[in-house]
Amino acid sequence: MQIRTRLTLQFTILVSTIVLIAFMSIYFFTYQFSEREFNRRLKEKAITSAILLIKVEGVDSALLQVIDRAKRDNLYRETVRIYDHEDKEIYFSGDTTRFLSSAAIENIRKYGEQRLKKSGFDVIGVLFRDKGSDYVVVAAGVDINGAARLEDLQALLTIAYLILTAVVFISGWIYSGRALRPIKRIMNEVKSISPQNLDQRLKESPYEDEMGKLILIFNELLGRIAKAFQVQKMFVSNVSHELKNPLTNITSQLEVTLLKERSKEEYKQTIESVLEDIRGLNQLSNSLLELARLNREQDSFTMNRVRLDEIIWDVRDFISTIDLTYRIEVSIHEMPEDENKLTVLGNPHLLKIAFQNIVENACKFSGNKQAKITLTSVKDELVVEVSDQGPGIEKKDFNNVFEPFFRTDATSKVKGYGIGLSLSHRILSIHKGRIELDSAPGKGTIVKVVLAALK
Repeated sequence: MQIRTRLTLQFTILVSTIVLIAFMSIYFFTYQFSEREFNRRLKEKAITSAILLIKVEGVDSALLQVIDRAKRDNLYRETVRIYDHEDKEIYFSGDTTRFLSSAAIENIRKYGEQRLKKSGFDVIGVLFRDKGSDYVVVAAGVDINGAARLEDLQALLTIAYLILTAVVFISGWIYSGRALRPIKRIMNEVKSISPQNLDQRLKESPYEDEMGKLILIFNELLGRIAKAFQVQKMFVSNVSHELKNPLTNITSQLEVTLLKERSKEEYKQTIESVLEDIRGLNQLSNSLLELARLNREQDSFTMNRVRLDEIIWDVRDFISTIDLTYRIEVSIHEMPEDENKLTVLGNPHLLKIAFQNIVENACKFSGNKQAKITLTSVKDELVVEVSDQGPGIEKKDFNNVFEPFFRTDATSKVKGYGIGLSLSHRILSIHKGRIELDSAPGKGTIVKVVLAALK
C-alpha cells in the first residue's frame, strides 16, 4: 500500500471516528432530553388531574373525564389513574392497560415517585397528599412525536456522516497528494542521478521543514558518495600505475637478460635489480592491505596501555636498519615525574606503523638523510614532532598529502608510492589523535602528532 493511500485511510478513519462520536453524543443527549421532557409532561398531567379531582369542589370523576377528553394537548394513548389511601381506583381515563401492580403502588407510596417503561408506554407514578390522605396518581402515554423526531435525527445524522466521510476521504486524498509532492519530486530527481553525474544535487527547499532538512542531508550524502567514487577511481588508477612500472621493469630486464648469454656478474645484477622491484611491490601490497584492513576493521583492534616513548625508540631502531645512511635524533622535553603519563591507549603494532611511515618519509626526503623526533608532555596530551630538512610542502597541498598515492612535485623524483602518510593518518584517527603539518617550500617539514595521555 502506498503512503498516500495509507495516509488517506488513516486520516479518514481518524476524522470519521471523531465525527461518529460527536453524532452519537448528539443523538444520545437528544434522546435523554426528549425522554425527560415527556416525563415532565406526564408528571404535570398527573398532578393536574389530582388537583382537579381532589382539591376543586364540584369536580367528580365524570366531569374530570369530560375535561380530559376536551383538552387539545392530550398525549398519544394518554392514561391517568388515581388511587386513594386504600389503593382503590377513584379515577380512570384513557387506555385500559393496567401498568402498576399493588407492589409498585406501594413503592410509590414509599419513595414518592416511580418511573418505568412498559408495553411501549412511558409510565410515571407520583404520591399526592391532601388533608392527611395519600393518593397515588399514575400517568402513562406513548411519545410518538419524540420517537419521530429521533428517527428523523438518526436519518439526518446517518446521511450527514456518510457525506462527511466521503468528503474527508476526498480531502485527505488531495491533501496527502500535495503533502507528498516534494517526496515525489525528490524521487524523480534521485532517479536521474547515476555514477556518471554524481555532481548533480537535489533542488533545495526554501522552507526549513523536515523535507528541507532531508534534502540537505541527501545532498551531503551525495557529496560523500561522489568523493568516495572519486577516491576509488583515483585509487584504481594509481594502483594500476604503481603496479605497472615495477612489473614493466621486471619484464624488460628479464627479457633483455634472456636475449643472449650473460656473465655471472650480469645475471647477479639483474637478479638484484628484479629483487629490489619485487620488494617494492611487496611493500606496496602490504601497505594497501593494511590500509584496506584499517578501513574494514577499525573497531576490532585491541587497545592497551602503551608507552609512547618506547614506541619512538623502537621506531628509531627499525628505521636505522632500513638504510644505514638514515640518522635519527630523539629528544624528550618536559619529562613528567610520573612515567605513567607517557602512556596512551592504543594498539602498539599500528602506532609503530604510523610513526615508522612518518619518520621514514622525513629521512627519505631530507637532503642529509636526517630526522629529528621530539616527544613533549603537555597537560593531558603527548605531542610528537618529526622534523626534516626536505624540500617542504606548499600550503595548497596540505589537504592532499594524506590522500593515497598523492605526491608533491618536489617529492615526485624520490622513490615511493605515496601511501605512508595516508596510512599514518588513518591509524591516528582510529586512536582519536591529530596529525598536523607545518611546512613551507625550502624550509623543511614538521609533522606534529597529538595523542591523549592516560591519567
